[in-house]
Amino acid sequence: MPLTRRELCSVFPVALLPALLSVEEPSARQSSLPSSMCPFDNLPVRTANNAQFRDVLKRRIATGESLEVHETTLP
Repeated sequence: MPLTRRELCSVFPVALLPALLSVEEPSARQSSLPSSMCPFDNLPVRTANNAQFRDVLKRRIATGESLEVHETTLP
């Protein structure tokens, strides 16, 4: 019995259901970045070519990639 495109599209979400319901390992939750807050005026300022740079965040995320966030104020 061949499936129509409509039937296939209605069955497709069911195939993804196990991935959505998978339980996250506790070690993955513990290695995630913690939430934090820092006032903008307290961030260290670097100046180059009349532009101001403020490094906000530089960390490694749970999957191993490096993450860097900075704020730049141009003249």
